Amino acid sequence: MPTELETKTFSVSALLDAIRKGRVRIPHFQRGFRWNDEDRRLLFDSLQSGFPIGTLLLARGEAPAAHIMLGGFAATVPQTPDALWVVDGQQRLVTLAMALLEDHSGAYRPLFFDLEANRFVTGPRRRSAPPYWVPTHVLSSSAVLNKWLRETAISAELSDRADAIASRLREYAVPAYLIPYDGQNDQLLQEIFARVNQRGRALEKHEVFQALHSSVMGGKGPIDRVRDELVQLGFGELDGSQIEKAAIAVAGGDPRKPLQDQVNGKPVAELLERTSKSLALTVEFLSGDAGVPHVSWLPYAGVIPALARFLSIHPSPHPRNRELLVRWFWRGTLTREHRTDNYIDLPKWRAIDQDEHGSVQRLLKLLSPVTEEDLPSALQPLVGGRSARRSTEYISLASLEPKVLAGEALGQDVPLASLIDHQLGFFEVEPIPGSDRTIASILLHPTDIPLDPFLLTGLAEPLLASHGLDEPSLRAWAAGDTQAFISLRSAQLLSHLRRFLTDAAGLHTRDQDRQPLDAYFAEEGA
Repeated sequence: MPTELETKTFSVSALLDAIRKGRVRIPHFQRGFRWNDEDRRLLFDSLQSGFPIGTLLLARGEAPAAHIMLGGFAATVPQTPDALWVVDGQQRLVTLAMALLEDHSGAYRPLFFDLEANRFVTGPRRRSAPPYWVPTHVLSSSAVLNKWLRETAISAELSDRADAIASRLREYAVPAYLIPYDGQNDQLLQEIFARVNQRGRALEKHEVFQALHSSVMGGKGPIDRVRDELVQLGFGELDGSQIEKAAIAVAGGDPRKPLQDQVNGKPVAELLERTSKSLALTVEFLSGDAGVPHVSWLPYAGVIPALARFLSIHPSPHPRNRELLVRWFWRGTLTREHRTDNYIDLPKWRAIDQDEHGSVQRLLKLLSPVTEEDLPSALQPLVGGRSARRSTEYISLASLEPKVLAGEALGQDVPLASLIDHQLGFFEVEPIPGSDRTIASILLHPTDIPLDPFLLTGLAEPLLASHGLDEPSLRAWAAGDTQAFISLRSAQLLSHLRRFLTDAAGLHTRDQDRQPLDAYFAEEGA
C-alpha cells in the first residue's frame, strides 16, 4: 500500500515552538550531528538570502514522555499524540535549535549576525564579540531582541536592520513532507531513512546497519542515550565509563563502586537526565573556557566527573569562578592530578557542595603547587600512543585559532572538531629522516587543501601566525630546508606553549586565586 504524504510548510518560528513543546523528536536510529561551524553559518546565510534549505521529512505520530536534546536545547517533555519524528532534516533542525533557542552552542563556535556587514558570522569562544554583533538566540524573540537593542544602544539604522533580519528568520517558510506514523511500523521509516541518506553526506556502513537494526522509540540503554545526546554538541563521543562515573559524581556517590550498586532503587532516568545536562555544560566549559576542541584531546579524563558534579549544582558559575576553574584544569594537568584515580577523585567530589565559591577554592587547594619549573622545556617527540603531554601541545596549537590558508575557504576557521571526529588528519611537513617528529612539523590544516610555501609567503601575518608560521620559517620551507623550518618553528611553538600554560594556569597572576568579590560581601551579610 503506497505511503500517503502530506505537504505542509512551517515557519522557523513554528518549528522552534514545536521543539520547545517537545513535539520534534529525533529517532534513535538517526546518526549524530555532523555539521561543522561553516555548515551552520551557511544555513543561516541561506535563510537570510531566501535560498531553499531543502524539504524536511517528518513522521507524525505518538511519542512518549522523555528527556530530549537538540543541539544545546534540553528539556523534559510530556507524552504527545502528534509528535514530529525527524526522518530527514536533523542537521538543519538541530542547527536552528542550537543557534536560536540557547545562548550556548557546546563545542561549536557561537553564531552572530554582524549588523554592520549585514551577514552571519561565527564568533570567538573566549573573546567578547563586537557590540554590533547580535547573538542568534536574541533574534528568535521580539522581546529579547528589543531588550538587547535597548541595552546595546546602537544606531537607529542598525536597530532597523536587526528587526528586519529577526523577522526574516522567524517567518522563513520551510517545506515538509509528513508521513503518518502509528508508533509501531518502524520498518517503513527506517527504509525511507536509509534511502534518503544515500545522497548528501552518506552514512558510514556501520551507521546504516545500526539504523536498520534499531527502533524509533528506543532500543538503547540510558547511558547510550546520554552519549547520543552529547554527540550533538560537536565535542566527540564520551565513552560509557566516563558517563557512568559522571553520574556517580552527580549523585554524590563513591567513585570506587559501580553505579548499579549505588542507585538503591532511586530513579535512574532522573539521575541520567541530570547527568546529561551537567555533561553538556561540562563540554561547553572544556571547549569554550579551557580550550579543548575535542574529547579525544582531553589530557586527563578525571576532570569530567568533577566538573559534571560542580556544574550540576552550579550550572551558571560566577565568571571569576569559571576563570579559576580554568586554572584548576591546567594546573592539575601539569601535576598529573587529573588522571583517573578513585583515591584522587573522591576528595575532589567531596570538595564540591552548595557553596560555589568555597567549592572552587577547595578544588584549587587540593592541587600540588605549580611553578615555571613544571612547564615543558622542549617539544615532545610524537612516538607511541596518545598522552596527556601530546594533547596539551595540540591544544596549544588550537589556541592559535588556526585558519584555512588556501582555496575557497581561505581565512575561515579550520573545523578542528570535525576533522578529528572523521579522523582526517592534519597537514604535515615531512621531517628529516632520523630526526624526532614533533608538532613543529604539523599544521592543524585540512590535508585535502594543498599548501605551497611559495604561495603562503603572500598571506597576511595574522593568517600565518594562526599556525605558528612567520617569514623566516616560511623562507626555509620554500627553500627546501626542512631542518631549518622545523628548528625555527620548534622554538616559536615551544615559546607559545609555555606562554599558553603560564596564562591558562595563572602562574604569573598576583591575585592569589582570590574568590569573587561577591563572596566577601556575602560573608559580611551573613
